[in-house]
Amino acid sequence: MSKRRIREENENVERWLITYADLITLLLAFFIMMYAVSKQDAEKYRSFSRQLRSIFVAGSGITEGKSGILDAEEILKSDLQNEIGKLDEGKGAISVIVDERGVVIRILDKAFFDEGKADLKENARKTIDKIAPIVKRIPNHIRVEGHTDNVPIHNAEFKSNWELSVRRATEVVRYLIETAQIPPSRLSAAGYAEFKPIADNETPEGRALNRRIEIIILKSNPS
Repeated sequence: MSKRRIREENENVERWLITYADLITLLLAFFIMMYAVSKQDAEKYRSFSRQLRSIFVAGSGITEGKSGILDAEEILKSDLQNEIGKLDEGKGAISVIVDERGVVIRILDKAFFDEGKADLKENARKTIDKIAPIVKRIPNHIRVEGHTDNVPIHNAEFKSNWELSVRRATEVVRYLIETAQIPPSRLSAAGYAEFKPIADNETPEGRALNRRIEIIILKSNPS
């Protein structure tokens, strides 16, 4: 066999190997892409959880990681809104906002309680069942706040708005612990009566907005 023929055969083998290597590389890239797409949602939530754990929870990281906090808050807000949107009873009575405290689920009292009462209605339980799995996966502390309007209450069960607001908050906390299985160490309750209004108590519409429960996923744990 001539040297020229041997050289040509070697070149043909090398060309085949190059083509084969290119094919393997393309297949590898394809499967990596498919795997990444299939894991997109899981990675989204893992990234979300990491952001909250390292930035959102730590008060010292608020300035450094401001953009990260905003991303995490918006993801959480969007997830909560999606679940609340599936509830007929949530329309117009439940909203999600972001303020200096953290992510706030604001619930008008008519969605959760009968007038002057603190027992959770069935619709309230359904609502908490929807949002609890989202809240549960976040490591942050959760504070439940009760608020009333400025109309005095005096019935057989409650002698003041202070008592009503605190009792309503603790009823929500109790349900989060007993049914949603959120650790008690992550929860607290507070009642503010009529002293933290978000609207004018001089109008019926304003008083209706002020009678509310707020479930707050705090930016940092209370000291």
